[in-house]
Amino acid sequence: MGLFDKKKKYALSDILKGLYNAVGSAQEMLQAKQVQNLTRFWQTDDGKPLSQMLRVGNREMNVPLISLVSHSHLEMEDVEIKFKARIGDVASHSMHTRLDGNNVLNHSDLHLEMEGIKATDNDVMDITIRFKLKDTPEGVARLSDEYNKLI
Repeated sequence: MGLFDKKKKYALSDILKGLYNAVGSAQEMLQAKQVQNLTRFWQTDDGKPLSQMLRVGNREMNVPLISLVSHSHLEMEDVEIKFKARIGDVASHSMHTRLDGNNVLNHSDLHLEMEGIKATDNDVMDITIRFKLKDTPEGVARLSDEYNKLI
């Protein structure tokens, strides 16, 4: 039983929304894991860092463990998804838009058939979708920098 076994036709917009949500969920899982990895270096009751007493020459230092280990982490640079589909229907819609003087805006829904597709079919298209992470917006980076200065 495959991903596309339930219906015969799918709106491309619904497929894109589902893929986008899946990528977003994966990103959230990576972020949660990063937080989990960092929180193990602090005591849960008072928030003090876990530390180790080290002797360097005649000097003793209480060094936070977080400074002694690598903090590399996984992140998604981009996601590429490929699949084959056949155009089933094109449904046209129109609506009035207040942003453009109440003019009519036309758009279409492209419905794809996912069933019974062979690699040798002539009327099948290969669809490649790439999601790429963008750099942090400057405003968010500045806020983060200001917060980091308080630490």
